[in-house]
Amino acid sequence: MSKGCTTGFVVLLGAAFLVACGSSGAAGFGTGDGGQSPTVDGTVGTHTPDGSVTKPSKDAASSKPAKDASTKPGKDASSPKPGKDGSSPKPGKDGSSPTPGKDSSSPTPGKDSSSPTPGKDASTPGYDAAPPPPVTPCDLCTAGGGQCTGSVCVLTENPGNLSGATQTQLQGGGTADPSLAWLYPYDQTVFPQGILSPTLQFAGTAPDATWVSITFPHMTYNGYFGPSSAPLGGGQVALSSGAWNALTAMATATDVVQVSLTKISAGQVAGPITETWTIAQGALRGTIYYETYGSAIAGGIGGVGIMKITPGASKPVVVKSGCGNVCHTASADGSTLVSATGVMGIDSVAYDLKTSPISTIYSPKNQSLIYGGLYPDGTMAMSATNYRTWILAPSRLYDTSTGAKITTHGWDNTITNAGTSTFSADGTHIAFNHEDETGGAGHTLAVMDFAVGTYTFSNLTDIATDSSRTLAWPAWTPDGASIVYHAGSSTDFETDEPSTDAGVTGVPTTGDVYIVDFASHQTARLDALDGYDPGGTSYLPANDPDYSFAPTVLPEAVGGYFWVVFTSHRSYGNTRPSLDSNDQNGKLWVAALDIGGTPGQDSSHRAFYLDGQELTSDNLRGFWVLDPCQAAGSPCTGGDQCCQGYCEPVSGQYECVGQPASGCSATYEKCQTAANCCDTDDLCINHLCATPNGG
Repeated sequence: MSKGCTTGFVVLLGAAFLVACGSSGAAGFGTGDGGQSPTVDGTVGTHTPDGSVTKPSKDAASSKPAKDASTKPGKDASSPKPGKDGSSPKPGKDGSSPTPGKDSSSPTPGKDSSSPTPGKDASTPGYDAAPPPPVTPCDLCTAGGGQCTGSVCVLTENPGNLSGATQTQLQGGGTADPSLAWLYPYDQTVFPQGILSPTLQFAGTAPDATWVSITFPHMTYNGYFGPSSAPLGGGQVALSSGAWNALTAMATATDVVQVSLTKISAGQVAGPITETWTIAQGALRGTIYYETYGSAIAGGIGGVGIMKITPGASKPVVVKSGCGNVCHTASADGSTLVSATGVMGIDSVAYDLKTSPISTIYSPKNQSLIYGGLYPDGTMAMSATNYRTWILAPSRLYDTSTGAKITTHGWDNTITNAGTSTFSADGTHIAFNHEDETGGAGHTLAVMDFAVGTYTFSNLTDIATDSSRTLAWPAWTPDGASIVYHAGSSTDFETDEPSTDAGVTGVPTTGDVYIVDFASHQTARLDALDGYDPGGTSYLPANDPDYSFAPTVLPEAVGGYFWVVFTSHRSYGNTRPSLDSNDQNGKLWVAALDIGGTPGQDSSHRAFYLDGQELTSDNLRGFWVLDPCQAAGSPCTGGDQCCQGYCEPVSGQYECVGQPASGCSATYEKCQTAANCCDTDDLCINHLCATPNGG
């Protein structure tokens, strides 16, 4: 039975309803608002504060000349700008967890904000001549227990209390266990800063001792670990949070992080096994809102609800719990969430995410907002036709504050059914499953232009077609140049469970994530993300690609990449198996995408598991959005957190202000073109200065 706001079973009440809600397979049916379970506080794990690290100098062969104040007119050399990925510090601030709340005057994403707040312009006394002192990579090396000389960190930790003799034995290597192999992380993974230390997982006999060696030009790490085991056999170890933070701070964009692992089992040495990582030059932003089933944190019948997690948090936070609270989407600016609600999930609701706790904006007595395609500022939603609803009406644009249907031009007389629709980050385009084109079979994605001032849609264009798979869950890249989507076997756009959608009972739903270029309509499977090597064979240890679904994209570039979160039913190392719990339990994974990738080619990198989510629950359909912006005078770590777009040093701390003090915009601050950015290498993507591809 499918999860979500599934059609049918409306008449099932009483005991039958309880059985359905208690089963993860029918967990989409609701008992009402579900707000009785207390919200659980998520705690943020120790990690590199976003924008708080001054990176070491690159090698002369790979570095660019340093820029001085003369690169932009009006730039003050004594006032370094905040917000640059890994190079412009704001000590003591967690860029991934800004204070909730949004100024009522906040602009629509992509539009210029109002005039600067009085008293906050660049000439106003109170702007600091220099910001607080930076936290450097060497500071984090020292905090992690290492020694830093120049730009090189040497860090050794011995949580296993291994003797010198055992360390020497490990360093000698051996071939005693031919089954020793990496399971997770994957070779060539791109990691961001600011996430929890990943669990290193490997196959073979359980180790009595393990040595992890990590080297690159700016760091040498040695970790010695004692006995370990794993749920599915083999071993697991993890760097301390201090060591991980030091590693991600010390690595530059061009460093190839070499990782090796050697172990001893029953006195016999095996290893080393090796792989490489890349570290992106920034900490992930925003919040991921997702559905959960079987969650101990959500509690209640079936453990059903909508959760949120910030990358780097040690656990998720309950947004709404209870069987009716599923089938959601969230607006790109983080202001609004719409979902099902009510008995059996037969009603829908719009929530204000700027308040704490969240509050109801409006709840129509119908399903018009379920899986609604939200405009970036959350004020409007395109209804999701008959997918997962009983709306039994054409797809139309609705006002989320009143539930009123908005009369549009070019849509109402052109489109009847549009599934899983989504607006671009700047609100000028919409992408959707063009059900009209394929007789409801869902084999085509289409796009249209949108002019919000006149509610006019135009230029209907089919951009991707697959005769054998359903194309669903499109998500725009922040620059509006590409759309990421899934091509799956389920005609219900499903993301899990043995189903009959492919015509054979009990066959697991399959899917891969693709990208299509908006201009040329060229498509490509995102092989690295999906689990395929360039030759098309799987690199996944369990050989389980083709289980990737429902992607969304963080609406801004971070550290030289775009970032995708998606649901996957692949194995997670030796912790969870493929198709876990009879294909019921999916997990959230994250992958980097190159900025400005070549149309028709894979621009993705190998994915990593999003630590902090619950291991034993089903976590799916993550919608990755920015956090609500902050009013002038609020503390900040980057301009993307501020409603007016700028974050400057004021009276000893960084605050949201109306104009940049130096006349140009730091990374993450507002721009109209790249010429507005202080760093002449920066791009202007979705009206924010962004580090170019690869950092």
